[in-house]
Amino acid sequence: MARIDLNDPYNDYLQSQVESGLFRSVTAAAESAIHRQMLEDEKLRLSSIGAAIAKGEADIQAGRTVSYTPNLMAKISEKGKQAAIDGKTIKPDVRS
Repeated sequence: MARIDLNDPYNDYLQSQVESGLFRSVTAAAESAIHRQMLEDEKLRLSSIGAAIAKGEADIQAGRTVSYTPNLMAKISEKGKQAAIDGKTIKPDVRS
């Protein structure tokens, strides 16, 4: 179980939530805040996935496609390996 120390403004806020009866403890108030943030992060992740899919679909509709071949994949793999060896950064839309 993690233990955290909070600065006064955060601790005071959580304590006020407990005193107002919204939560049974500071821990419960902090857990609720973290849970809300996790939900927001998930919404953002899903939104990013949706945007990437929409971009891909638009590219397909516009004819911006490349036919798959085993040779194409081998070339892409080699370029990726060389970029990693050279210390080049990975584009954000390529990261998992």
